[in-house]
Amino acid sequence: MLFRFILTFSFICLLSITTIAQTTISGFVTEQGNSSRLAYVNLGVKGKSIGTVTDVEGRFSLQIPQGLEMETLTFSLVGYYENTISIRELEGRAVPEISLKRKITQLPAVTISDHKLVEKSFGIYKSHALLHFTDGSTNQSDIFEIAQIINLDSTPARITSLNLHVNDSRRDSGMFRINFYSLNDGRPGERLVEQSIIQTKAIREGWLTFDLREHNLYLKGKFVAAIEFLPNKKTKQPVYYEVKLGGSAKSFVRTNSQGEWSVPPHHYRMYLTAMVADKKSKKEKENSEERESSPSFRMYSEMVKDSFSIFVATPVNYKPEEKYPVIYLLDANAYFDLVADLVKELKKEVIVVGIGYENGFLMDSLRDRDFTYPKALPSDSFRVSGGGKQFLTFITQELIPMMEERYATDTAERTLMGHSLGGYFSLFAMEQAMENGNGVFKNYVAASPSLDYCDKYLEKQLSYKVHSETKLHLYISFGGREDSEEGGTGSKGADDFNSFTRIIDDSRHLNIEVSKQLFPNYGHMETAIPGFEKAIRLFY
Repeated sequence: MLFRFILTFSFICLLSITTIAQTTISGFVTEQGNSSRLAYVNLGVKGKSIGTVTDVEGRFSLQIPQGLEMETLTFSLVGYYENTISIRELEGRAVPEISLKRKITQLPAVTISDHKLVEKSFGIYKSHALLHFTDGSTNQSDIFEIAQIINLDSTPARITSLNLHVNDSRRDSGMFRINFYSLNDGRPGERLVEQSIIQTKAIREGWLTFDLREHNLYLKGKFVAAIEFLPNKKTKQPVYYEVKLGGSAKSFVRTNSQGEWSVPPHHYRMYLTAMVADKKSKKEKENSEERESSPSFRMYSEMVKDSFSIFVATPVNYKPEEKYPVIYLLDANAYFDLVADLVKELKKEVIVVGIGYENGFLMDSLRDRDFTYPKALPSDSFRVSGGGKQFLTFITQELIPMMEERYATDTAERTLMGHSLGGYFSLFAMEQAMENGNGVFKNYVAASPSLDYCDKYLEKQLSYKVHSETKLHLYISFGGREDSEEGGTGSKGADDFNSFTRIIDDSRHLNIEVSKQLFPNYGHMETAIPGFEKAIRLFY
């Protein structure tokens, strides 16, 4: 049932087909000085979601879309220096040969602890109510890499294994590369280990374990552990692995060589084992990757006739005598801990109120009910829908008064924040504010909203509206890869986004201050967290 939650989030789906002229560049990569062919070299155009890897014989073939002829290709491999070459230069060679220079690395000094060493696990390894999710990595000609932050002590620890939970077996094996990165500005940074650790594993249901003891890896502090899925041209079967919604663990994903890392709205069931000193500390407990907030309280809504789980995070130095802005966050079962941690990292003095559901397994159908208005058309394929007005009344007339009674809130500084259908609801609430003249929210955040719902109902409604009596602020975003998801090559989602924002930019909406954001290399699910972060920085 929760698998459909992902499909509902990816609501923009009707795609047209277009043809794009391309140029193919083929060649091979060798090691500088001895001409040995190099396998599994990552190559691509940075920031353009265009890339591939060399095969076992060091050969590559990459299609370059029209308009990118003036860009450069970056070639990189663990243990070698990067090489960057212009596409124009490569086009001029008959069979391009690119060489990479090997790095000479010095092993770091290792401090021996006087404590007894024991093997401990770090990451998400306990049993959770997890949903099944397919990454589709084996259908690609390029790499697919997933990663997670790991917290170790300040003393170097010997890494013994990295593990990923697989949900379903398949007949053949898969090839993977294990990588370790520093954490730089909230994203994976430089490589910490200059070893090309490639392992071939049978794909069986259960824990997929990568034994790392022979590599003598010593790491410490906070870093990023990653599993890179290498292309397998012999099979079209995907690898099914488990992810977890909710919680504070921070995961990352990138879907092509030289691609940007993004923060997904879920966490991979992935953990690392290491030999560490046999001691327990307060820090170790605080840094638990599996921390997950419980609801601050549960609330029954007379308007919706259902109960909700309400999550609340106050500023670190919260003082009841002061007044704080409030973010009302939808889909709190998935996003609350991530957004609350983000607000804390950005050092914003803001209260975060997450609106979630008592039963996470029913979240998909309940958000269909609450985040939509009017009732869906048959073509939308919703089993239940149209409860947006009741849900908005619950927030404005039941939840907000309770929050103002219990917490020191600034009534003039409220933000409503949502993604996908939640983004649609945020726009619906803004449209209702314009129609009814209520100023409950000052700011509205719509990350990749489902703009085509009910034959683009909101766009039509807003095209008739005159400007609001009060100043409203809107942040709205869209992912550049949303139209290419599910195998499409059209531009319907982008067209809907551009059409909607043109309506908002119309002179009749001068009292809406709109900030538009395009994430060119992100898909639909990947826009949520970076979109929320951009909006928090913008409004606070």
